Amino acid sequence: MNFLALVAIECEQPGIPPVIALDRATASILADALAHDLAVHVPEIRELDFVFVGALYDQAQLLRPGWPLHAALGDALERLPRKPGDAHVIALGAHEGKLPLSALEPDTRLLGSPMLVMPWLLCGNPETIHRVGQRLEHGLFDNGLIGAELALAIGEAFAVKTAHARHLTTLDLCALTCAQYEHAGLGGIWQIIETAVLRPDQEHAVTLGDGHLRYRHGGVEADASEPRQLAHSRAILAAHGLELMTTPRS
Repeated sequence: MNFLALVAIECEQPGIPPVIALDRATASILADALAHDLAVHVPEIRELDFVFVGALYDQAQLLRPGWPLHAALGDALERLPRKPGDAHVIALGAHEGKLPLSALEPDTRLLGSPMLVMPWLLCGNPETIHRVGQRLEHGLFDNGLIGAELALAIGEAFAVKTAHARHLTTLDLCALTCAQYEHAGLGGIWQIIETAVLRPDQEHAVTLGDGHLRYRHGGVEADASEPRQLAHSRAILAAHGLELMTTPRS
C-alpha cells in the first residue's frame, strides 16, 4: 500500500533548470534530508519506506491518469532486494545522465514554469500507511513548508534559486492546479483532467467556448469547434497524458 506525495519547488525565475536530474549520490543525500524533515512532523514515517527521485518535473507530467511517475517509483521499490519489515530511504538518481527507469525521465518540453515538482511515496504496513496518510492529508499543506536551509540545498543541487519549497499530497497539488487553471480561464479543461486523474471510471462533460469536451473510456472527445481553441485544448490535455479526439457536430 502506497501514499503518494511530492515536493513542490517555487523558483524565483521561470525557465528550464540547468540541472534536471541529480546523480545518485546527491539524490541520496537529498532523500535522507527530506525523509528526516517529514519525520519531524510525523515520526511514524520512519516505519515506512520513503522512495524519492532526484529529478524535476512540470506538474502536468505528474498529474496524469494512473499517476505514472509514482507508479514508476513503486516499480523501482519492487525491484530492490529488501528484508521484510525493514524501512528504508530509497533515492533514485541518474547514472551517466539517465534515470534507472525510462518512465521517470522528465519531459523537458513541459519545463519552464517557476513551479516544479519532485514526487515521493511512502510504502509499508497498510495500517501504518492509513494512519500516516490521514495525518498528512489533513496537515501537510499547512505544516509541510521545508526549512530555508534545506530549500536552499535543493536549489543548489539543481542550480536554481528557490523562493520556497514544501511537501504536498497529490490532492493538495490537484487543488493548487485547479486554482491555477481557473485563474487562467481554463476551469473546464481542468474538470476533464481531474476526472481522468481522480475518477477515471466516470464520465464528465463540459462546455468550452462554443464546443463541448467529454471524458470517457480513458479518452477525451470534442465536437468540431474553433480550430485554434481545439489546438490549445489538445496541447494542455496532451501534457497531462490525455488524447483529444474530435467528432463532427450533429
